[in-house]
Amino acid sequence: MVIIAYEGKTDKEFLNSLLSTYQLPQNEVTYFNFKGKDNILNGAHSYYNEIEKKYIDKINKILIVVDADNEKDPNPNRGYEASEEALKNLIKDLDFNIDIEYHIMCDCNKEGNLESFLLSVLDDTQQECIKTFKECYKYELTDKWAYNTFYKQKKHPFDFSHENFNELKKKLQNLFN
Repeated sequence: MVIIAYEGKTDKEFLNSLLSTYQLPQNEVTYFNFKGKDNILNGAHSYYNEIEKKYIDKINKILIVVDADNEKDPNPNRGYEASEEALKNLIKDLDFNIDIEYHIMCDCNKEGNLESFLLSVLDDTQQECIKTFKECYKYELTDKWAYNTFYKQKKHPFDFSHENFNELKKKLQNLFN
């Protein structure tokens, strides 16, 4: 059994889609929705106590999935480097006697979130269309907005074999090795 800890409500559906696509055993996964990045990075969060007390002897590995967010955000642990440093400290502080991996969702510029990551795998024509729309629109539009407006209803019309998925695919496969 493995645990996947994530920060947001849409992550579980996405991760299940990946597990199914990569033919990995979904029935061996216990999910923990921490409902926010600050919660998942808080080593004193009650879920970590629950994991230690109820699951630590039953699980082989943990994967923690967070968004990079934007380093310009004034909240702590925003941006890829700050997120990575916080995750490394969290894993060290948890001191669980099992393998804990992490994955940071972002675009090719190491910014953003799950939606930014998904938009990064679109073909050049679709990416150019979104970029053009954002440039001509009067207000700033986030990747989350673009994803929710143009792609959410399509239930992940993304090529899960795209090279941008390679790192996450490897981490998911390693969970079960």
